[in-house]
Order: sequence, then C-alpha cells, then structure tokens
Amino acid sequence: MNLHELFDTPIDKPLSNVNHVALTYAQLHTLGAQGASAFYFLDLEKLRDNYHRLRQAFVSAYENSQIAYSFKTNYAPVIGRHLKDLGCWAEVVSAMEYHIATEVLGFAPDHVVVNGPLHEPDFIEKILLDGTNFNADAWYLLDMIGQISQRHPHRQFQIGIRLTYPIAEGGFSRFGISSDAESLQRLSEWQASHRNCRIRGLHSHFSNSSRSLVSFADRINGLLAASDILFPTAPPDFINIGGGFFGEMPQCLASQYAQTPDFSAYAQQIGSTMRARFGASSGVTLMLEPGTALIANAMVFACKVIEVKHVEGKTLALVNGSNHNINHKWAGEALPVQLISQHPQAGNAEFDIVGNTCIEKDVLRLGVQGNVAAGDYLVFQYMGGYTNVLKQPFIHPCQPIYCWQDKQLRIAKRQENITDILATYVL
Repeated sequence: MNLHELFDTPIDKPLSNVNHVALTYAQLHTLGAQGASAFYFLDLEKLRDNYHRLRQAFVSAYENSQIAYSFKTNYAPVIGRHLKDLGCWAEVVSAMEYHIATEVLGFAPDHVVVNGPLHEPDFIEKILLDGTNFNADAWYLLDMIGQISQRHPHRQFQIGIRLTYPIAEGGFSRFGISSDAESLQRLSEWQASHRNCRIRGLHSHFSNSSRSLVSFADRINGLLAASDILFPTAPPDFINIGGGFFGEMPQCLASQYAQTPDFSAYAQQIGSTMRARFGASSGVTLMLEPGTALIANAMVFACKVIEVKHVEGKTLALVNGSNHNINHKWAGEALPVQLISQHPQAGNAEFDIVGNTCIEKDVLRLGVQGNVAAGDYLVFQYMGGYTNVLKQPFIHPCQPIYCWQDKQLRIAKRQENITDILATYVL
C-alpha cells in the first residue's frame, strides 16, 4: 500500500468529535518510513476551513473586514501560498518575511502589512516606495520616514501608527507609541509638518494579555478613542485590531482557560463596535492579523517512541523529538498529546515523555496516561504556531513537514541534513 492509498480519505474528520488533525498508526508508520521518525504534519484543508470560518464570522459582523496572516507564527511557504490563494493578505515583521511574502510567494505589496519594532533605513525606504501598508511602531521610525519623504518630495507616502494603551486583563505592551494626550498631540504635529506623508490608520496588538472578549473590547475602544483625536474631520482608512484570538482547539487544552471565545463571539464584539462608530457599509477597513487562530490546530508534531524504560519508579518514553519541537510560546499549559499504539493494550498506566537531547530538562510532557511501548507514536496537537519556525538544529537536524492538500500528500519541508546546517559556517 502506498502513501496515496493510505491518505485516500480526508484526515481532518475521522471522528465526529475531533477538532484537530488525526492520524492512524498506519499513516504515521508510513510517513516515518520515509526517513524521519519524527515530523510535523500539516493539514491544509483544516487551514482552509479555519480561514473561511474566521472570515465569514467577521464579514457577517462588519462587512469591510480583511485578514492578514501573521507570517512570524509559521512562515512555511506552503502556508502563505495557500492563504494567498484564498484571498488572505500577509502580515510581516522583518525584511526576511517581506521577501518571503513578495518575492517568493508573490503577494502584491499593497496586500502586505508590515509591523515590527526594528527595521533598517533601506528596508523602510523600499517598502514605502513599494506602497506597502506600514505601521510605524516607534518615534525613531517616524524620524526615518520623515528623512525618506524629504528625499522623495514628489512621492506621497501613507502609513499607519501602532499604539499602546492600557487594556483589561494584563494588557501592557512595550511595543507601539503611547496613546496618551501628549503623544497624540505630537503625532498630530508630526503629520502637519510632513506634507507628503499621511497617517491613514491605527494599529494595536497585545500578545501578553488575555484573549477574552473583555480584552478585545478594550482594544477596539482604545483604537477608536485615539482615532477620534487623530482623525477629527474624516475617518481613517483602516483600524487594525492585530491578532491574539483563540482558535478551535482540543477540549483538553480549551479547558485550561477561563474562556475560549469562538470566531463569531470575537467578530460580534469587535464588529458591533465598528458598526456603531462608522456604519454598516463603512469605507473604514477592519484589519485583523491572526496567526495561531488559523494555523495551530492544522499541524501536529509526531515522534516515534524509541525505548521505554523504568527509573526510580517512573516510566519514561524516549522519543525522537525534543521539547524544542513543541514548547515555544507556551506558559505552562499541558499540551494535548495522543498515544497512537501499534498494538493497543487495555489499562491506564502513567508515563513521562523525554526527548532526544542530552539535556536533563528535555521533558516533553509529564504524567501521560496509557500503556506505551517502543514503536508507538506520540502526536502533539496544536503545533502550527511558533514551533517549527523557532526550532533550531540543536544536536539533531530539524525535521520535515509533510502536508495534506486536495487529497494528496506533499512535502512542505524536507528533512534537514548536515550540509544545510553548516552552509553558513566558514572553516
């Protein structure tokens, strides 16, 4: 039986109550036999469904809504290309990501939002001349823009401003320009003194706050309050609410949070506020920049159990994977993991999952329930956000990414080798 025969049925709906990628032992074993017994698996059909559900929720609540996918969450080109084909824009925070979006994937510059706290002058000049949607994060960037505008007096430049302000439930952010009265006055003065520059919209993003509806109510209200001051005679072109939404997730993970609003709840909270301020058919675009909400439940990390041993009363399952593969950006949540056994056994033993590095603290998960054996697979769910893009080739090369699209299995990233790792080093 070949790979295509194993994957001749859509894999995102094998069980009625599964809201993530689910794989059988036969599928895992066949993928592992391709040369890597640890790998990421991406379901592009699940990503597509997430995008359509999020977009429909927001367009229903506020018609002029536009999604820009956060490349930093997972810049695997196959993801960006898939979302581009669906009508999604790109949100990037570096010259590297901008190159991937425009030069590799072909996003038009005016369909790219550029954020981020640190940029070089040459890059800012390029994106301004390209006509990209740039949100200035700091005063030094506004000084830079002013100098660029003086070198190009016959060009008209349009920018957005990222703001920071207090919001409910832990909303402090070190990024952005303060929206206090003094700073807003200074922005108005900057606008007046730069004739060929126009501030056209406002942006915010709070990554260390609650993802609750209360938090998002404060986020949108803070942007609109600043908008009333900076745009007294005509509305802005856009209001950008950023990202940080909960997406669909396994129940065992959702239960660890006080609340996990769905896409419709977020859309109604934000959209109703936009409608009240600008009207139902407004020309003001509502921008949102999701990352995890779109991609997290569309990818898993699978690793084979190499050995099971017993040490001082503990059962340890050694896997060909590491904590570095799965734990980026998590703050203590118990990550959802599935034991996929070659020969399932009754009973409910307990074991710890330990990694393939020489670090004592390389523990992927404690207290997993099940009878584990060598040759089984452990599949970590909700792995699409910040995992493979932050994984370094520490001790072992980085693993491949397989993906599922249009009922076909593809390779989105091959297994790294020693040549890849040493390519930038000089002897």
